[in-house]
Amino acid sequence: MRRHLRFLTIFSLALASCGNQKSSVAPVKSTPVGAQVDLDMVTIQVTDAVIIKKNDSDYFLELNYTLDNQAGAIIAFPCLYNEIDDLIEVNLTDKESNQLMLGKRPLEGLTLTEPRPLKIPIEKTIRSYQVPIMPVSLESGEQLEMRVRLHAPSRYDELRSSIEATKVHLSWP
Repeated sequence: MRRHLRFLTIFSLALASCGNQKSSVAPVKSTPVGAQVDLDMVTIQVTDAVIIKKNDSDYFLELNYTLDNQAGAIIAFPCLYNEIDDLIEVNLTDKESNQLMLGKRPLEGLTLTEPRPLKIPIEKTIRSYQVPIMPVSLESGEQLEMRVRLHAPSRYDELRSSIEATKVHLSWP
């Protein structure tokens, strides 16, 4: 009997102490379907951007991007894409403003069968991004301008939210 009473006492104290602990889980700011995603407190920054020549005809653009969410909550929104990389748009232009064609990345364009929440975590998230560059005849050292944007999707273009990194200048290898 004493053993059962002791067990119940310890069990009760354990449950009581669990209820007093503060949760360290960040709040989530969810965007309803069909609404505009609020990216006012999110910025994007590009670092370590470089064009790499693999062989005579294979070129790749590699970069790191940092999303900095200062909204005080995880931003969640319904999305048909599986990861944030699928929402990144990269444009490369030469000195005459001609756009270079970028190739497809593995699994690019695949969507989920139904939307599920895609989340932008609080604070800074750093990710690597790589995309092939279609063959082009440029002189070595020629300057290119790179524009990187993140587009939060929406059924209606007027509700699409976008943020843009500072433009980066690169040299053709």
